[in-house]
Amino acid sequence: MRTDSRGVPYLSATLVDRTGSIDARMWRLPPELKDGLDGPEYVYVEGNAHEYRGMLQLKIERMRVLGPGEVDEEDYLPATERDRKSLADEVVETGFSFEDPYLGELFTRIVDDEGLWEAFCAAPAAKTMHHARIGGLLEHSVHCMRLAKEIAELYPVNRDLLLFGVIFHDIGKTRELSWGGGGFAYTTVGRLQGHVVLGDRIVAAKVAEIPGFPEDLALHLSHIMLSHQGEKEYGSPEQPKTLEALLVNLVDNLDARTAMFVETTKNVSPGGWSHHENPLRRALHVPEGTDEGGGAMEDAPGA
Repeated sequence: MRTDSRGVPYLSATLVDRTGSIDARMWRLPPELKDGLDGPEYVYVEGNAHEYRGMLQLKIERMRVLGPGEVDEEDYLPATERDRKSLADEVVETGFSFEDPYLGELFTRIVDDEGLWEAFCAAPAAKTMHHARIGGLLEHSVHCMRLAKEIAELYPVNRDLLLFGVIFHDIGKTRELSWGGGGFAYTTVGRLQGHVVLGDRIVAAKVAEIPGFPEDLALHLSHIMLSHQGEKEYGSPEQPKTLEALLVNLVDNLDARTAMFVETTKNVSPGGWSHHENPLRRALHVPEGTDEGGGAMEDAPGA
């Protein structure tokens, strides 16, 4: 609930279904909405879409809160529009190209763990920040993988270690987040330990299954997992201190922030500005001559 410059109350809302989201406002409020809503609700709305300061917005004329029996929850759970099988196949093909036998075996054990691999291909990459959709973790990981392949041609890195790191740096989100019941939420273990620690433990458990796995390689791999957030205030126990760890952090941040921009400006017309209530915490501009929504992230290899 907010008030305008005249002190008139109105409802500021974001409407979401599996196809995306749109900013909305409601001015003529019925008595039951005078105090807003306690939390996310399924609603039926009628209204008119219009452009406000270069951004698509919905003016709600009527809104009714729906009961659970009136909706199919899957219709409201955002999901990637990419072909998840194709994305997963691309990851598998990359993993099978590893020259390091231990990283190759580690990769195979993760993919062969049916429950873990299924969760990795279905999980969102975040609750709200970026790639917050079914298959979002897989989508984010593939983008990072494609970027890392190009970077590996430029710098003196351990290519297999870098690629393993960018693919599985967020694997802890398979346990940090839940994605049933019509929305995304943090699990209890996710709240108590976070995806950084959970991801390191998942990988360490698989490493322990492989006879003779080099201690030095396991240490460097663990450092990547524990430092990929970059700074302690962002959840990393340590800052990146190897080239591979630094590049995993930078690639992760690049794709995440780019996704934040693209997702925020999806409904912004060329020449317009987004609202400042977004993960980047600033109004974002789409210049004239740019594809609406800041352009699209293509699903072609090398994009």
